[in-house]
Amino acid sequence: MQTDLGAEFDLLNRNVDELIRLFQCATDGGIWTPQEAAQHVARLELARAKLNADSRELLVLREVSNTSRRST
Repeated sequence: MQTDLGAEFDLLNRNVDELIRLFQCATDGGIWTPQEAAQHVARLELARAKLNADSRELLVLREVSNTSRRST
């Protein structure tokens, strides 16, 4: 299950990277101004940072729980 969670977060990070590339293409195509794209990219990066931090915390808590369960 831990590998499934890790794979999901890897997929999430790849999707964020792809969205950032799409924002850059939209800027290059004149759909958005660089400032608009930068705002969206900043929000995505913040969301990614929060999700990655939460996932690391979840994995640590799961490992602690498994360790304590094995010791009892």
